[in-house]
Amino acid sequence: MSNSDQPLGAKRRASQNDTSRNTLDTKHARLEPEMRTPIARLGIHPLSKYRQACPQFKEPREIISFSYDETRQMRMDNHQLKYYYPPRIDPMPSLFAGFEQQICRDSTKNEHIDGLLNALAYVRTKNEAAEPNDTRADFVMYRGMLTRIFVTPFSLRDAWSMNIARVGATIYVEDNVTDEMIADRSGSSEQHRRLMYSGYKFETLCMVDEPPETLSREQLDEQLAKQAREVVNTHSEYCTVFRTQLGPHSIISGAEVDCIDRAKPHEFPNRSYRELKTSRCLDSEKARNSFERFKLLKFWAQSFIAGIPVVTVGFRDDEGRLKEVQDIRTQDMPRMVRGKPRMWEANVCMNFANQVLQFIKDNVTDGGPDTQYRIEYSPEEAQVQIYSLGKRPSFLTAEYIKSLSK
Repeated sequence: MSNSDQPLGAKRRASQNDTSRNTLDTKHARLEPEMRTPIARLGIHPLSKYRQACPQFKEPREIISFSYDETRQMRMDNHQLKYYYPPRIDPMPSLFAGFEQQICRDSTKNEHIDGLLNALAYVRTKNEAAEPNDTRADFVMYRGMLTRIFVTPFSLRDAWSMNIARVGATIYVEDNVTDEMIADRSGSSEQHRRLMYSGYKFETLCMVDEPPETLSREQLDEQLAKQAREVVNTHSEYCTVFRTQLGPHSIISGAEVDCIDRAKPHEFPNRSYRELKTSRCLDSEKARNSFERFKLLKFWAQSFIAGIPVVTVGFRDDEGRLKEVQDIRTQDMPRMVRGKPRMWEANVCMNFANQVLQFIKDNVTDGGPDTQYRIEYSPEEAQVQIYSLGKRPSFLTAEYIKSLSK
């Protein structure tokens, strides 16, 4: 349930030593004064220029999937794939239960895009690509970075910053993790941590270890009881790596997947994947408007990008009690807000993202793993800006760079 979908374990980075590879590079977190002049700017407004027919978007096709186990070790298998089963809400379970016992991964480690790169390197070295170009694309980045770009036209107050490197014809994008971000994660209030925890707890209540259709009633009851007692462990994840295309831009992306509806099919498993989300109960018109304007936008972008058809939302009260569970189809979300004042528009998001990707292509021209750029969205200036950082330690792993010759 990673916010950035950049959740994966660190390996040795090219041109870096073991002592620096897992920790925040505070030395380079901020731009030096002489680099604060952007080499290119893209204005956000007017949004009307993006109100046109949607660019082509190809249904995502999975290349490979992998897991992180309870100790955060990467495994090239489906070990952490869980299966959806509707949670019991009578009696109402508490989504705060077990908060003190949870096992959290170290939020001070910057994991870069290592897992995504390692998965692609694995496919190359094992010659497991279904098609020759499966591991080649214009862009390689986690879904979280694409989501930030998608929602920017309707999240104008939310700044973001990403690092970029170009190797050959491929542009790699990662989150620019700063010391302030690390401090925010470590210093958040207990109430904020409880709300974050409630999302993980909701997931445990919705998932079983085997396809429900293969279990007897007794086996299913046993698994549900086990899940209710389960200690939340945020080291564990199941991830999909997929290929898609927005307009002329081919993209390889990775995303955490919460669960699947049935035994995983060989073709287009994304059609059976399911997102699990939580929200405070919509007990007023103001609450519903805020949910549709902000949360539903992010739910749609995340699910649309990965080709996931259904989002299951658990609604909780202020005491953390799960009051209601609702399934929302991804394709229905734009229609739910259409025509309402101050709401988002899917075509604007897609056209804006298409233009940002072209903006990156046009301005990130120098190549090499250790030649870096930074792209930032500045709310104050309502602009997306690209900076040249020159030579920097690469955020690509040495193993991945070696695999490029395969």
